[in-house]
Amino acid sequence: MTLLLYLFIMGPIFIGLLQYITNKPFFKWVAMTMQLCFIFIIIALLKVPNLEFMLLDTPPPYGMMLRLDGIAKIFLLLNNFLFFSLTLFSSKKKYMDRLFTFLFLSLQGLINGLFLSTDIFNVYILIEVATVTVSILIMYKKDKQSMYDGMLYLTVNMIAMTFFLFGIGILYKTVGVLDFDGIKERIAQLENTKSLNLSFAFMFTGVSLKAAVLPLFSWLPKAHGTASAPSIVSAILSGIFVKIGIYLLLRIQFIYSSAIDINDLLLAIGYLTAIAGFIFAIAQTDIKLILAYHTISQVGLILIGFGGNAINQMGGLYHIMGHGVFKALFFIIAGVLIYRFETRKIGDMRGLWWISKPLSIFLLVAILSITGAPFFSGGFSKYFIAYGRYNWTERFLLQLINWGTMVSFIKFMLLIFRKPDRVVNFFKIRKTEWSAITILALTCLLLGTGGTFVNTQLLNQELMLSFWAQLSKIPSYLLNYAICFFIYFTFIKNSTTLKKLRKVELSFNSINIAIVSFFIFTIAYLNMQ
Repeated sequence: MTLLLYLFIMGPIFIGLLQYITNKPFFKWVAMTMQLCFIFIIIALLKVPNLEFMLLDTPPPYGMMLRLDGIAKIFLLLNNFLFFSLTLFSSKKKYMDRLFTFLFLSLQGLINGLFLSTDIFNVYILIEVATVTVSILIMYKKDKQSMYDGMLYLTVNMIAMTFFLFGIGILYKTVGVLDFDGIKERIAQLENTKSLNLSFAFMFTGVSLKAAVLPLFSWLPKAHGTASAPSIVSAILSGIFVKIGIYLLLRIQFIYSSAIDINDLLLAIGYLTAIAGFIFAIAQTDIKLILAYHTISQVGLILIGFGGNAINQMGGLYHIMGHGVFKALFFIIAGVLIYRFETRKIGDMRGLWWISKPLSIFLLVAILSITGAPFFSGGFSKYFIAYGRYNWTERFLLQLINWGTMVSFIKFMLLIFRKPDRVVNFFKIRKTEWSAITILALTCLLLGTGGTFVNTQLLNQELMLSFWAQLSKIPSYLLNYAICFFIYFTFIKNSTTLKKLRKVELSFNSINIAIVSFFIFTIAYLNMQ
């Protein structure tokens, strides 16, 4: 049974290699069958105790193993579901040649591996290889812009993982082991916990850069919103790859929990990141950049959840799932719209309801999900992220973030409901594309309407939000959106300040200064505790 864990890693890589060698489309369908099997296997194992697979004869903490625990199950389920949906979506695309397929499936296996590994150094190696793979996918079309975006992404993420590696080295010198459980046990036995501050600061800076929190997010829009990368690459980057930083943050919190408490810091960073993300998103006119900046904002919202009580943390975990699904849906629909309208400027896209009602409905599902509408995935997770926060400052900030998200996606509403000014043909969308879009949209509904059931299965926590409770929230949601429409057309639509903000862009040197500043701030914060 535990050999399944090894298959999660090697299976996609092996199938991708066969596709590369033979160049037969048959292996794409084999890959999708395998991905579908992975999804059902993880669902079947949700209630099963942890599975472990020893990679060496030496037991932990000195040996290495793979382990499928509660957190790994959530991230693995999301990862394999997204890769299945996006492989299906792109199975007949021209860019999905044998090399692209090999790289794409290899990335799936690498991400599976880092979620299963219990050795922090192995996690580092897997992330490094995955980062190189992602960079190649970003640069795949080899035009000037994609090459620049891909190299910036590679360089910044290599810096992030260098910080992470320095932290691992210092931590290893302190505790003498690399296994997560072993590190946690050794840390709990230390008398001088201040000796851990330097290693924690290095690793925290690395994972914060990986998760694109304020002020370390300027690299993300270039990678996620690059013009040349296929939409499925953007979908994977936003849907799951940026979540690796959040996953590592959870693991680091776990191993340092007896010595270092950063809940208040996470809360502050979360609010600042969420607010900065939606402000930059509102300023954009490029459809992919709007989505990219909103990934930053949603990462901030997830951190707000993790910085709260146990219920808030469950809401944050659930939002990881919901965000991964609706953001993947957004990006592949954006890819279709860019191709059909022959522009990336969202203001030049209009009349989608008259052109393609099915695509309009699917885009509305994504909009309702990200803006927290009742019966949609975002509505369920945001309710529990905000649960029990009675402090007026936090309530106001959460409402501000919600309004900012709603205002950002008014442009998408106008894309759907403004009358078309030209003829656009949408009848050539392939069945595989429609199938993937439909699967993602239905999942957004399932995560909302069936949120209580899904949450109980995934997190083993029964967070109740009944049908009638969700129904009662509809008037409040509609009122909030009406307020946001007023704000948008009165203050935002023709704002010159936002036009200036659109041009703000950090240079590579400025990014490095931000990284060093964040590291110094973290050290200072830890020493003041």
